[in-house]
Amino acid sequence: MSYRDEMVACESCGQKFVYTVEEQRSQDELGFEPKAPERCSECREQEPQPGLRPGVVKWYSHEKGFGFLVQPDGTEVFFHRTGIIGEPEKVAQDNTSVWYQLQSTDRGLQAYDVHPRD
Repeated sequence: MSYRDEMVACESCGQKFVYTVEEQRSQDELGFEPKAPERCSECREQEPQPGLRPGVVKWYSHEKGFGFLVQPDGTEVFFHRTGIIGEPEKVAQDNTSVWYQLQSTDRGLQAYDVHPRD
């Protein structure tokens, strides 16, 4: 598949931003169909929509008790061990497909209710 940077407009604020080759490649490598985000990074940081979302664990540190998920739009979101439902061993492995919800915190977006996609 060939990739190229694309200029897209945010559906929320209208601001133009670049959907990069790196984001497209990352989505493809994680099994998501490359698709430009609908909103710019600033609008994505605001109020998240409720409901379960698909994602893939990028990495998780058992020592530190946190990691990052990759969302279908290629952006990363933080998650903490307290946000994992069920057995952490099933979720806390690189490239694990998961479901999660998002919440806004004083440090940005955070995933919770993280559990494996079966």
